[in-house]
Parts: sequence; C-alpha cells; structure tokens
Amino acid sequence: MAHVIINGKAYGLRFDLGALETVETEFGDLKTVFDNLKEGTDRMGTIKRMFVIMANCQRGFDGEAEDVTVDALKRAPLSVLSQLSEAIVGAIKESMAVETANGGAADDEVHDGFLEELDAKNAKTGG
Repeated sequence: MAHVIINGKAYGLRFDLGALETVETEFGDLKTVFDNLKEGTDRMGTIKRMFVIMANCQRGFDGEAEDVTVDALKRAPLSVLSQLSEAIVGAIKESMAVETANGGAADDEVHDGFLEELDAKNAKTGG
C-alpha cells in the first residue's frame, strides 16, 4: 500500500474495484487518469481527485469513515504534488500486480494452463 504524509498526517492510498468504479464515473477510464498525470492540462486537479478517491478507499477498507476531502491538501507544500503523483501511480500498479500464494514473486508471464497440464502429463519420469 502506498502512503503519503501531508502536513504531518499519514494517508494510505488504495486502489481496488470500488476506486476503479469511482474513477470511471469521474474520469471515464483509467487511461485518462494516466494521461492527465503525465501531461494533462488538469494535472493538479487529477492528482487532488485521485488522492481523495484512493485515501477514502483505504479508509473504507480499514473500516474508517471515508471523510477525506481536498481540504487536506489546502496548505500542503508544492512538493506534495509530485509525491502524490508517484504514490498514486504506485498504488495503481501494485493493485494490478499478480498476487501469488505464500508471498512469492509475481509471475507476469502469459501462461497456457491447458498446454502446461499436457506438458506435465507427457513429461518423462525418471528412468
């Protein structure tokens, strides 16, 4: 989970299906968010809105009130914008990573389960 500290207060940022639904309502799609974060004309607005969405997503996940507003950023130094942008992208990428059992490294390769099963059955056994 990504974290940011704004004016001495820590915020967790979470991106899950609920956050994606809100993003699609507000932005249309996730590609628009990435485009805006990269070179959009409303970069600051996108960062602020994504912060609110993702901070509230984490609070909801933790069973807390989803009451974070853009006011949390009102007196933040400008350096917070780049930190938030990095944390937002990091949290989204983390959410999209393949999870594995027992904490192993993610395997992002494309697999054909049927072919792998056939290969395993046809493999020569010791001999």
